[in-house]
Amino acid sequence: MSAKISEEEQFHFRLIPAEQIRGGIVCFLFIMLIPVLVTLAAPMMSVYFYAAAAVWAAMLLWGIGLSVNPYRSEVGFVLYLGIYGLALAVACQLAILKMMYDMAGIESIGYGLSSVAVMLLLLAAFYVLHVRALRQGTYQSMERKGGIGKAGKAALLLAGIGYTGYYVVVAVTGDLGGFVMGMAAFSILLILGLYLAVVFIPRYRFIQNNMEKLKAHYPVLGLPKEQRNAAFLNKMNQGRTPAAPHRQSKKRRGSS
Repeated sequence: MSAKISEEEQFHFRLIPAEQIRGGIVCFLFIMLIPVLVTLAAPMMSVYFYAAAAVWAAMLLWGIGLSVNPYRSEVGFVLYLGIYGLALAVACQLAILKMMYDMAGIESIGYGLSSVAVMLLLLAAFYVLHVRALRQGTYQSMERKGGIGKAGKAALLLAGIGYTGYYVVVAVTGDLGGFVMGMAAFSILLILGLYLAVVFIPRYRFIQNNMEKLKAHYPVLGLPKEQRNAAFLNKMNQGRTPAAPHRQSKKRRGSS
């Protein structure tokens, strides 16, 4: 990585290492499987299950395609993470609706509509805050101070508290009883999914618009593992200064 780039470009050009793509896909699909299995509860084979299973199957097939050659999929995996975030949010929303209507027996459509509306509002709020932070250089400033991780955790925590509070109100007014804890737990996963979508989809678009600069910054992009290792060794050899040849001292006359 030799090309000089700005702090904003450095933020967007962060790619998941190819060695971690396969394991990451397996982990993400396992997490997403949890809300999908909830939609399988009685009554089984409902529209919620078919929709959630279709979303999960689509992410599975896409993940298999990326896993075939992860060293050529680093940029594609950025988009995968963003779309996965939306898919996880949708799967969790379907699980919540399943708990509302099929398990808790809610009949009013207003609860479901309000739940979807809150999710969409949260997605819009995350997107606006993310774009504003990028334009104002907030991420770069906080990263220099070492506080970006704390700020991200605080944003997710506050969103989680607010979303959980919404379902507490729904539980009280809609007589959901013990289902509120499960719905609140899925709301945390839903928030995480929205956060992934807001961060990685714009990052993928930025990379697509600046692909040549990314390749200059990351010359081994798209190369197979063997060529990357060879390029690394070649760079190491070029940067190594050769040792000065050892000159043998001439013996003086008369010395033994």
